[in-house]
Amino acid sequence: MNQDRAWAFFPLFFFVITIVGFVLVPLVVVQPNLDRFQFAGQRWLVGVLFCAVCVSGVAAVFYPAKCRGVFQHTSSLSAKASTFSNRLRIEGHHPSCQSFSANRITVWGRVFCAACSGLLVGAAFALVGAIIYFFGGLDLAWGGIWLVVLGEIGMVLGLAQISAGGFVKVILNAVFVVGSFVTLAAVDAVGKSLFVDLYVVGLILFLLWFRISLSEWNNRRTCRKCQSCFS
Repeated sequence: MNQDRAWAFFPLFFFVITIVGFVLVPLVVVQPNLDRFQFAGQRWLVGVLFCAVCVSGVAAVFYPAKCRGVFQHTSSLSAKASTFSNRLRIEGHHPSCQSFSANRITVWGRVFCAACSGLLVGAAFALVGAIIYFFGGLDLAWGGIWLVVLGEIGMVLGLAQISAGGFVKVILNAVFVVGSFVTLAAVDAVGKSLFVDLYVVGLILFLLWFRISLSEWNNRRTCRKCQSCFS
């Protein structure tokens, strides 16, 4: 029971931290006393860091060992762990039971993970945008603080993907990654501060971890409610 309460508290606690982190970004950017420390290779450095995050995410999509491990760990929910492991069939990174049908999509007869597909599509767009902005010299200063807020809204919508299914989940996960790029690029253009850029990169990494952990929490909760694999 204590473990269940801890799991129930998890999303609320980190969601509050997320909101605080988001609110701080525009507040810091508009500060007149902001230390706008810059150096010649700043855009390149921030761009390389962001691209590295995107490439790592793409690699995780194609090598989802962690996703598979999440469901194997749910065997601790039942004394029939060995039976569960033997009967488990993974389709699109998720158990083939009906409880996880919202987490899968079918394209041309093949089953894919909806969340990973969205992250892959979003990473592709974000990488193109990052190359154009950070290495191609695109000017986004015209967007101002509103572009920062728009990017953050996209990231928040991405967290809501756990309550969606199918191709809506795909879109929300893609919006999450694209929103990350928009937030970082807009902050770089408006804030002109290496420290704020690095803060946003850190926030993006935290949000990626939170998004993955939130999905794991939701998957475990789904198994606890269903348990059809254990019957």
